[in-house]
Amino acid sequence: MFNNSGRTRRLFEYGAVPREKRTHILAAMLFGSVLSYLLLVRYVIMIGEVEGNSMLPALQDGERYLINRIVYRFRDPQPGEIVEISMPGSGDFSVKRIIAAPGDVVQIKDGHVFVNGRVKLESYLPKDVATDGKTLGIKAFRVSDNAYFVLGDNRSISIDSRTFGAVGRDRLIGRLWIW
Repeated sequence: MFNNSGRTRRLFEYGAVPREKRTHILAAMLFGSVLSYLLLVRYVIMIGEVEGNSMLPALQDGERYLINRIVYRFRDPQPGEIVEISMPGSGDFSVKRIIAAPGDVVQIKDGHVFVNGRVKLESYLPKDVATDGKTLGIKAFRVSDNAYFVLGDNRSISIDSRTFGAVGRDRLIGRLWIW
């Protein structure tokens, strides 16, 4: 861009701004950047890493993922989705798969998971995986309002809703995006 004297003029001339104002501008930009980052991580998206083997074969130990923290503000979690949860009692984070939604009846017998009286088709599991009831046993379990029944894919080692019961929606951190 040219001014009347024919000289090239920049859109923002750094030297034309007094030093004190430059400091304020840079401080405001830094503050805005840090605040944006904190809000983004707290409410929108964050990065996680799988620790352990409770989600094999879907997720490997050490694998990294993104957590979509905002999706459940706009819609309900769905069975089959992989989520990060805050573990009841400890507050540690863990990755599990949603098996049943509020109001569903879950029963585990003969190595299969039944939801509302029907065998849950779990194509993401290897064919030979059998699910034992652990603490739940074979009795039917009704998922309470605003709670979800979650299981790890590696059923033999996973600590999940069979042990601690359904998790409240407030314990769902977000849905996983795997890259």
